[in-house]
Amino acid sequence: MKKRLNFKSWLMNAVTTFAALLVLLSGALVFVGYKATNPAIRLLESNPSHYDLAYEEVQFSNKFDQISLSGWWIPSEHNSLFNTDKAVIFAHGYGYNRTEMPFSPLQLASRLNKEGYHVFMFDFRNSGMSEQAPTTFGGNEKTDLLSAIDYVSDTYEVEDIALMGWSMGAVTSIMAGAESEQVKAVIADSPFANLSEYAAESFQYWTGLPKSFATGTTRAIGVMVPGFNPTDVTPLYAAQSYPEDKGLFLIHSMQDGAIPYSESEAIHQSASGSELWLPEKGGHIRSYFHFESEYEERVLNFLDRHFIKHEPFISDPIYFS
Repeated sequence: MKKRLNFKSWLMNAVTTFAALLVLLSGALVFVGYKATNPAIRLLESNPSHYDLAYEEVQFSNKFDQISLSGWWIPSEHNSLFNTDKAVIFAHGYGYNRTEMPFSPLQLASRLNKEGYHVFMFDFRNSGMSEQAPTTFGGNEKTDLLSAIDYVSDTYEVEDIALMGWSMGAVTSIMAGAESEQVKAVIADSPFANLSEYAAESFQYWTGLPKSFATGTTRAIGVMVPGFNPTDVTPLYAAQSYPEDKGLFLIHSMQDGAIPYSESEAIHQSASGSELWLPEKGGHIRSYFHFESEYEERVLNFLDRHFIKHEPFISDPIYFS
């Protein structure tokens, strides 16, 4: 009888311990998921006037879930008489905002502006001055960017738009570019190819936890953020649908420790007509910092080549009497 009682007591203790460990593990996965979808919000530390740029403060809403988004419209006065207005929309990386990245986005915006491009800079949800909502690594951010595209097109009557994104913003730009007819070209600096696969491979890098926790955390995030499915964040597949007249330029440092350059190589191989530049140094989204002049020239050359395809064709000379 005593042995039977001891075994029953041991079994109850084992079940209790297992249940406690399961609760702790579930709690840890939820906590990591919460931290991942709610990164610290950085404040804006600069504005276009610091680069002698005229600009307009704008507020617009995500047309899918009405999240309030904040940005700047930076118009260019350098368009020639017969050129169609062209705009470049910037898309920042995870945990950053429209001005705060490892380089100065406003410096690049200033150069594009001087070359005749309007620039639209905005904060994704849960970033900068935009409304707080869970960050979804490109999932719901795609609808933020699609809403920005429509806002620029409708408000400023700009028909030719390019997207330029970094990291999460690069992923978002590739996916939004595949869905928007207004987008004529996309520049993607340091994207991953498939969120679910990338999350599993890089989980330990970002969290310090064993790779085996990745699947559970991804599922926890899917539960915590209704309507978000990590498997939908696949720029690799989106890039496959790009038509021949829509340009895709991938930039990725070969020394990127956060997202391997092989991710951009995979997208490049699947996207017919895409272009790829692999700087030999730079780290994650730091190529512009290390190769400023070459970076600007490559970007401008790409934009000029792809926008000219959509310029109005004038077959006969125009005479003025």
